Amino acid sequence: MYEEYIVQDSDKLRRIEEALLATYFKNYDQDFLTTETGKEDVKANVHRRYNNALKHVVPWVAKYIDLTGKTMVEIGTGTGSSTAAFAHFVKKIDGYDIDDQALAGAQVRMEVMGLNNVALHFVAPDDLVDTLKKNHPDGADIILLFAVLEHQTIQERHETIKLCWDLLNPDGVLVVSETPNLLHYTDLHTSELPFLHLLPTELYVRYANRSSRARFDKYFADTASHSPEKLETEIMRWGRGASFHDFELSLGKDHENYLVANGFEQEILTWLDVTFDEELLRHYFMVKELDVPLAFSRAVLNLIYKKSDMPPPCLSPAPEQVFIIDKYLYREQKFVIDSLNERLVAAEKQLHDILVSKRWLLGNILAGPYRKLKALFSDPAT
Repeated sequence: MYEEYIVQDSDKLRRIEEALLATYFKNYDQDFLTTETGKEDVKANVHRRYNNALKHVVPWVAKYIDLTGKTMVEIGTGTGSSTAAFAHFVKKIDGYDIDDQALAGAQVRMEVMGLNNVALHFVAPDDLVDTLKKNHPDGADIILLFAVLEHQTIQERHETIKLCWDLLNPDGVLVVSETPNLLHYTDLHTSELPFLHLLPTELYVRYANRSSRARFDKYFADTASHSPEKLETEIMRWGRGASFHDFELSLGKDHENYLVANGFEQEILTWLDVTFDEELLRHYFMVKELDVPLAFSRAVLNLIYKKSDMPPPCLSPAPEQVFIIDKYLYREQKFVIDSLNERLVAAEKQLHDILVSKRWLLGNILAGPYRKLKALFSDPAT
C-alpha cells in the first residue's frame, strides 16, 4: 500500500533534484556538493528521507489514527520529504518552515508529484506560535514534528510542544520523529563527535573543528566576536538534540500517560535497529530505576502522543537486551572464574609444598608397614 507511492520515475527525480539545487542547496558551498558527502546529502533530500517516511513513519502513525479524511499540520517542513509522504493519505496538510529556500524546493516537489492538498507557509521563528493559532482556530487531527525540535532553541521548542498539544483535536496525535536524543554519547546528527552536544557553549565552539563533517568543522572558526547567546542559537540551528526533560516541562510530569508509541514498534525497528549505545542507556535507566519512559533511551526519538481521555494502549516492549546483558554477565562470570582460578592455584601450591616437605616424606615412610598390614587383613582372599 505504501511502497506504491515510492517515486521511481527518473524524470520526476531529476526535476526534484534540479529544484532543490536551485533553491535549498543554492547557498551551499558548491565544491562541497561535488564531494561524496555532498552528493549523499542531495540524495537524502531528493528521495531517501521521503522513502523512509513513506515506508516507516506513515504506517507507524496509521496504527494509532486513521489517516483518511484527517487534517495535518507539519512544523519544520523543510524540503517536503515527510510532507509529501503523508499527503498521499490525509485530507490536507499545512506545512510551516523558517527557511524560504527549503519551502521553494518543497513546492516544486509537490507539483512534480501532483500533490494538491498541501499548503506551505514561511514563518519567522518568533511568529510561529501566533501564526499557528491564527491559521488553525479549529485545531488539527495530526501534528508532525519531523526532525525539527533539535533545531529549535529551548524556548522555541517548549512553546512549540505546548502549542501543538493545545491545537490537537480530541483523539488527535502529536508525532515526533527522527529527533536525536540529547542524552546519547555521540552526536550522530551534527558533529559526529562523542559528547560534543553535551558540552557548554564555549567548549563546544572551541572543540567543533575536530569534527570530520564538512562545512560544520569550519563553521565556528570566526565567531570570536559573537555573543554567547548568538553562538547558542547557531548551535541549536545546526541541531543539538532533545530529551525527556523537554516533554516533561512542556506537557507535564504525566506526559507518559499520553505516550502510545515509543519507537520500539516494528515499523521503526526495521528502519532504526537498537544499538549498543541505546542498550547501555536503557540499562542505566533500569538499574537506577529512573522514572523515565524507555522511549528516551533510543538514540533517535520516535514518539506518538495521543490526546485522549482513554487509557493508552500498552507500549511496545523494548527488545531483549543483547549487548549489555551479555557483557555484564561475562564480566560477572569472569570475576567468579578468576576467583576460582586463584583458589585452585593456591590449593595446588599448598599441595606441592606438602608433597616436597621432609615431614611428609618421613611420615609416608613410617606409614608404609601399616598400609601393607591393612591391605593384607582387608583382602577377602586371605
